[in-house]
Amino acid sequence: MSKKILDLKIDYNDVLVRMGANKHKTKIADNIKASIVESIEFAKKLLKPKYAVSFAEKKIKDDKIFLDNFIIDSSDVSKLLDGSETVCGVAATIGNSIDDKIDLLLKEKKLALSYIYDAIGSVAIEELMDNICEDVQNKSNGNIKATRRFSPGYGDWPINHQKEFLKWLGAEKIGIVLSESCQMFPRKSVSAIFGLEKGML
Repeated sequence: MSKKILDLKIDYNDVLVRMGANKHKTKIADNIKASIVESIEFAKKLLKPKYAVSFAEKKIKDDKIFLDNFIIDSSDVSKLLDGSETVCGVAATIGNSIDDKIDLLLKEKKLALSYIYDAIGSVAIEELMDNICEDVQNKSNGNIKATRRFSPGYGDWPINHQKEFLKWLGAEKIGIVLSESCQMFPRKSVSAIFGLEKGML
């Protein structure tokens, strides 16, 4: 694993946005600012980022994407990958410690603080995914750019495809498990697919 990918900065303003605040218009009390900054620094010690990446050559027929022995039946994903030669799938997590911290805060009735930690966790997993996609793009040969990401449960890609997708990615090796309702655990986990297109930089 690249240390650069796992080095998550967690920007204060990104946390504010996740909390529903407008960084230009919303007035944040000094004690709340201090609490957010302190929570970010503490949360960094809880993060245990891990990820799994799989690649496949694009094979599409009748809006079905064939990835080895896994098939995605989705016109939305097919359109996303239309200009791509290579397909990349990613599963990522920041571990259970943030979940445990949030659960503890909720148990202690510290709702505002739990909300802050939930926002921090969301920012952290999104930054991890961004880092992974950027690394994949940078390591690709030639003039190549990654498409936007697309996850099971969005558009016409059914959420119940998550199980086979995570299996293809080898997500169990990084500790991600799936409930019967297809919710990932740890909760701050993400899976997505994207394409690598030439001539876009």
